[in-house]
Amino acid sequence: MAETISNLNPILIAVAGGIIPSLVWLWFWLREDRTSPEPTGLIALSFFAGMAVVYFVLPLQKLVLASIGPIMDISTAIAVKISLAPPAHQTVQITLWAFIEEFAKYGTVFLIAFRTRYFDEPVDAVVYLITAALGFAAMENILYIVKDLGHGGGAQALLDGNLRFLGATIVHTISSAVVGIAVAFSFFAPRTIQAVAVAIGIILATLLHAYFNLSIMESNGTLNTLLVFSQYWAGIVGVIILIQIVKRLKTN
Repeated sequence: MAETISNLNPILIAVAGGIIPSLVWLWFWLREDRTSPEPTGLIALSFFAGMAVVYFVLPLQKLVLASIGPIMDISTAIAVKISLAPPAHQTVQITLWAFIEEFAKYGTVFLIAFRTRYFDEPVDAVVYLITAALGFAAMENILYIVKDLGHGGGAQALLDGNLRFLGATIVHTISSAVVGIAVAFSFFAPRTIQAVAVAIGIILATLLHAYFNLSIMESNGTLNTLLVFSQYWAGIVGVIILIQIVKRLKTN
């Protein structure tokens, strides 16, 4: 099996392994909005825009890495000022990377979907944000699989694709769903309240995303990795429940 995979076009393997899991999840989540579906074209645009924004995020994350010295000095000074232990280098870097990704996904959907006439009910916020998140995850998956094909061969790429289907794709979905739910619950509120809700949503999404990444980095062995994944699988249930509540939100 590994030999067969290795003989196939690496780019085709990467694209299939990256996009197919995200499309499976997209099909699942769109069923949550099947009574009032969004335009197929706008869903597709949100998905591919989520893929494209990865290339805007990567330079910003490299900038964080290049500037981590001054960033750590500022973080340590702030921590000391409020009587907290200075944060670890890795924690600061991963959290900032997570924030960049969450803000980028939200910004993409805001520009593409939230400013159209089709954004007309609270649940739409969750649908579009999850769609963009799955596009983002798909591109990340493609890049990881390309790297694995270059270093570990087809078997490693297949294993990595399966693990990202179980874990990384889900954390992108949940984190963006949190932002979407925050937008949804403030859908009928004044703009000031909406802005506060978005800020809270992005902060929570960043913390969830950073916690996942740090936990995976510190986990040893497949069992521990799956235990980390299981927390976010449970989160999927919570998101589904909240979506059902969001569907019932009405203007006063």
